[in-house]
Amino acid sequence: MADASSMSPRAGLVVASALVAMALAIVAYGLVVAMSGAQWMWASLKPLLAIAPAAAASAGLAAWWVGGWHAGDTTGKPPLRMAFRIVALAFVQFPVFVLAGLLVSQLLDQVFAAQSLGFREAWPLLSAIAVYALMLGVLLGALPAMAIELFICRRYLRQTAATVRGGK
Repeated sequence: MADASSMSPRAGLVVASALVAMALAIVAYGLVVAMSGAQWMWASLKPLLAIAPAAAASAGLAAWWVGGWHAGDTTGKPPLRMAFRIVALAFVQFPVFVLAGLLVSQLLDQVFAAQSLGFREAWPLLSAIAVYALMLGVLLGALPAMAIELFICRRYLRQTAATVRGGK
């Protein structure tokens, strides 16, 4: 396993953004379940299996795109602008990844469950869950994600500036 110092700055940006997004999604989902008074059981954790990887994938892909956009930029662009672009792009992609995760979950449910909901009955539920996941992400994740992403982007811009100047 490679350590963090052997990763390229862009790979570090992607990994850090994805891990932060996944952690924030898990914390937000846990808060919602705890505040609703629901008991912790497999049925309450099943949506988390679609939401947490979707958050990581959308943030990682957004960081990859924005990191490539800013690669080698030594003009001193503010990291706040870069962090905002990553978070905004991640939130735009998030419902698509949630739907994909929920469709895979529904497909596995069709294959392995003794009695499951058909796709025709499940589709209205899946789209509603995707909309609620986006609203949950915006309400509980936007400000923490921006704050953490700001530090990640500052680190990335410092590393790329040092790489462009020839230092490491």
